[in-house]
Amino acid sequence: MSQYNFQVDLKGIIRLLSDNLYSSDNVFLRELLQNSVDAIQARKKAETGFKEGKITVKYQAGKNSAKLVFSDNGIGLDKEEIHSFLSVIGQSSKRSEEVRKNFIGQFGIGLLSCFLVTNEIVVVTRSAKGGQAYQWVGHSDGTYQVTEYAKKAEAGTEVQIKLTGKMYQKFGEEEIIENLYEYGFLIPIKIYFSGMEQEKIINDTFIPWRQPICTKEEIMEFGEQLFGEQFFDMVPLIGEGIKGYAFISMRSSSATLSCCHKIYLKKMFITEEGRDIIPKWAFFTRCIVNTEDLTPIASREGFIKDNRLLKAKNQIEKCLFDYFVSLSQYDVNKCKQITTVHNVAIKSLAVENEQVFKIFFPFLTFSTNKGVLTGYQIMKAAKKLPVNYCVEVDDFRRVCPLLEGTESLLVNGGYIYDTSLLQQVPKYYKKIKIQLFQDSSYEELLETPQADILTKLGYFMECASDVLKPFHCTISLKNFSPKQLLALYVPGEGELLDSVIKEGSFSSFLERFDFEEEENSGAKLYLNCSGNFAKRLAIVESPELIETIVQVLYVQALMAGHYTVGAKEMELMNKSLTRLMEFGIDGFERGSRRYDAGE
Repeated sequence: MSQYNFQVDLKGIIRLLSDNLYSSDNVFLRELLQNSVDAIQARKKAETGFKEGKITVKYQAGKNSAKLVFSDNGIGLDKEEIHSFLSVIGQSSKRSEEVRKNFIGQFGIGLLSCFLVTNEIVVVTRSAKGGQAYQWVGHSDGTYQVTEYAKKAEAGTEVQIKLTGKMYQKFGEEEIIENLYEYGFLIPIKIYFSGMEQEKIINDTFIPWRQPICTKEEIMEFGEQLFGEQFFDMVPLIGEGIKGYAFISMRSSSATLSCCHKIYLKKMFITEEGRDIIPKWAFFTRCIVNTEDLTPIASREGFIKDNRLLKAKNQIEKCLFDYFVSLSQYDVNKCKQITTVHNVAIKSLAVENEQVFKIFFPFLTFSTNKGVLTGYQIMKAAKKLPVNYCVEVDDFRRVCPLLEGTESLLVNGGYIYDTSLLQQVPKYYKKIKIQLFQDSSYEELLETPQADILTKLGYFMECASDVLKPFHCTISLKNFSPKQLLALYVPGEGELLDSVIKEGSFSSFLERFDFEEEENSGAKLYLNCSGNFAKRLAIVESPELIETIVQVLYVQALMAGHYTVGAKEMELMNKSLTRLMEFGIDGFERGSRRYDAGE
């Protein structure tokens, strides 16, 4: 049986790297940096006397092209290693498990990333073990040449690429510097840049955790320069294989904002997205974290989701949690400041964690009929008077007017996490009662009027009942506040079900639904008798006028209660108002005629 080798389409592989592996073509700079770092680390392990590594990047711009040269004094390659590691796709000099612990590069595809920006790569290298220097020239068509190179005397490697066309325009001197800084400012090996306009050390940066003594002010200044914003405070992130800081933002953040961190692996920048290592609830922080033990994915733009990643995430979460526990005990004012700005974020954490709930609930704020109150103020009030909450914002708006002039406290639980938090209060604070405001609770806010009013309005109520039957609504007389609210509409269970199906909030309906009280499931219209308006209705004898008044009151109550008012209701309102105006005009004309007649 004959045996054949696979034929590899290098251009196809490069296209695959560009479209599916790397998120941007600037990653070639990271790959070149990483190869240099790994080569220097390998030489340190091999040579006891080798101390200081050096990486040099030269940028030489021409008329329509630029030459970029990466050089290092790392371990270099001999001829056999050149053929093994530079010319075999997927082969790496860092494959053993022992070596993987000390190097990022392990996939053997890093150098190929240069083909994203050029058609030719020149590598000049000399092994630290001694011997001849060699030049390797690789082409994007899959061919390469290896020749002896007489000029290179020192051990190390030099990579040369030529930028032309769009890549020349995209990667100018400033862009090269910015990318080198982003990827390599944590690298402990100095990166020297030499360009047409600038010569500088890229990573000559103050790194707090490298200093024997470092003040909090210095760390805060470091964070502000790194992220370009001011912070409330900072949290040291220290764990096994983890070192860094979390900075508490002074700006309100969104949970959807994930690209706000600096995550490194062995001092090399990996990603700004912290969703796999920074706790989801900590989206109000800006973190710089260097990890040593995690495993990168092939693109080196993220981490493999394994137990080591989970352990790192748990360590970071513990650091943040311990900080907030301490803050609530020793710096109440700062705790209040942070909680005010990041109210939603901390609520999301408190919902899931009992300890966080107990620490932060007193500082969290809620909308109530008495204004914005803290959890502490709500619990204090609950010891003296009834405290209820509404699941929906609209329900809260409907009930609030009825509580004017009363001591009752109503909390708006319609915002995210608020209902869940309020439901947990009796669980953690046994003596505190905060109850759901249900439709049946309306009855507690409404008083039965005096018997004489009920008698006087008997005819009006009889006619009104007939008017409201098509709307599946009954009418009752009650006294309630404020007097300016002429009528109060309370929906029936059927209407509630229709509304929650439209809004998609079925769980809130189930909380409020009483499966046993079917006879009382219709809508109700309560007529307010506490003012003079209802009393004056007793003199109305015209069924037609009563019908018109009731229709106006019905639609007006719907609008006042923030219920959906459709085209039919608006048409009814317009017709009823027109008829009321006609009644008024007719009455005015009759009065004018009597006046003219001298009556």
